[in-house]
Amino acid sequence: MRIKRSKIGSTLVEVLVSIAILTSTGVLVVGHLFRSPISNKAWTDNYGQELSKIILLTTPIASDTIVTHADANGIQWETVVKVQKDNEEICYSAVSVRHKSDSTRTLHYCKYGASK
Repeated sequence: MRIKRSKIGSTLVEVLVSIAILTSTGVLVVGHLFRSPISNKAWTDNYGQELSKIILLTTPIASDTIVTHADANGIQWETVVKVQKDNEEICYSAVSVRHKSDSTRTLHYCKYGASK
């Protein structure tokens, strides 16, 4: 009668698969923790434009003003809104600025027929 021996240890294939899983997990974690300046700039631009858009469309603004906002990280944003009045048209331009240096693109919004 033969006695079955349990095999102790692991095969080369098992070791390679575990290394591949650990490597891919490590790459994802490091990529999430240490963002590149390009992806950070893209987030800043997107957040600033959305903030400018929300302020232009929802806040009643009569003259040049600065609106402050703190994001989820506690970073202060300033949105500078400038108003230009013409005979039949009122145009607003808004630009959001973070840390008094990181600025985003200027958004423009005009209302025709608004005589206020």
